Amino acid sequence: MFDENELEAAGKFFAIVGPSVSEADVDTIFPGAFPGREDLVQFYIWHNGGSRTPQGCVIHCGKPEHKVARDHLDKMIVEGFMSVSLDPADRMLPFRPIIGHLTTMRGIYAQVPEMEGFLRQNIPFAFDHSGENICVNLSNGSVCYMDYTEYRKRAIEIAPSFRDFVLEYWVNAEHLLEA
Repeated sequence: MFDENELEAAGKFFAIVGPSVSEADVDTIFPGAFPGREDLVQFYIWHNGGSRTPQGCVIHCGKPEHKVARDHLDKMIVEGFMSVSLDPADRMLPFRPIIGHLTTMRGIYAQVPEMEGFLRQNIPFAFDHSGENICVNLSNGSVCYMDYTEYRKRAIEIAPSFRDFVLEYWVNAEHLLEA
């Protein structure tokens, strides 16, 4: 479980944070029990989405040369977290809502059986500098990186839990930001 110092440390990397949400709001988007779920809920109650830059919530770099190779994800820069909003149409600008993004991705991949299953089992909640998704698995709580342009290669697990992901890729990523 996150301690208050870890949550405060995570907060110092946000240039912008989404509006407050309740535990019930977070529960609606991340239903059921899975390992590390309490950390995810606690994190979203403290920090409902947001990014390192005010523009990062809806705009990502997009430069192909900044995309991190699948075999070098330790160099990935997490730009931000999507927000919890129960209305898919509610953009809460400049925030990208989880439910709206998930609905869009499910629509795009509705005819791709392996992706349909992936999106039923994994919820995107964050994105890297190039706009690719980071998802939490609703069964085992692991966190994976998904490049939808290479979905046939499948997602890659990058952290065993939400807490480990936040500490490694958000809080302890200062060395990547300085490069």
